[in-house]
Amino acid sequence: MNSRGAAHHDGAKVGIELAHHFETVEQQRYAATLGIWAWLLTELLLFAALFLTALILRVTHPEAVKLATGHLKFWIGAVNTVVLICSSLTMSAAIEFSRMGWQRAMVRAMLATAGLGTLFLLLKGYEYYADYEEHMMPFLSRRPYELHESPASRLFVNLYYVATSLHALHLFTGIGLLLGMTWMAAKAGFLARHQNWIEVYGLYWHFIDLVWILAFPILYVVNRGA
Repeated sequence: MNSRGAAHHDGAKVGIELAHHFETVEQQRYAATLGIWAWLLTELLLFAALFLTALILRVTHPEAVKLATGHLKFWIGAVNTVVLICSSLTMSAAIEFSRMGWQRAMVRAMLATAGLGTLFLLLKGYEYYADYEEHMMPFLSRRPYELHESPASRLFVNLYYVATSLHALHLFTGIGLLLGMTWMAAKAGFLARHQNWIEVYGLYWHFIDLVWILAFPILYVVNRGA
């Protein structure tokens, strides 16, 4: 048997279909994992720059930032943190179920993950609406910013919106991808062909959770009561 035939045999043995441009299943899995990690690291650098700027503002203009953070809905941020931690648990369960070949349980865990992500977005949308009602959106010219006399607080709130809206965009995209994958995963034979998709996608979902776990203390907690 030639090497290509042996590779296909190996892929069938472990329950993963081997793409034609890879020699082994291990090489295919490594390439997929390396690719997602490389992309996630570039995204993490983007968020790190936003968070670092917010921390510098907290140090250099503590009073102005305290006024701004006083309008943030701490309880929503805290609840959303718990929601995303729970979604990480359900996503991890989906990955474990995929490894064991429990396709129906995997699909249910994926749907639970998407549901928790949707709950996060609904709560975040309510928080944005509350900010709108309180004139805490500096970029709306028809609704004057509440803290207009403080440029530092305006900058901090702008950073808050950029960071949280980018995170929400990543989460919205993740939910869409997850629902599409769930639809495909409900069909017979999915795990035999694409189990590694679940593994790779799990890294993306955990990245979304990690970003929020960093965002919550930096934007909502640090110096809040100082």
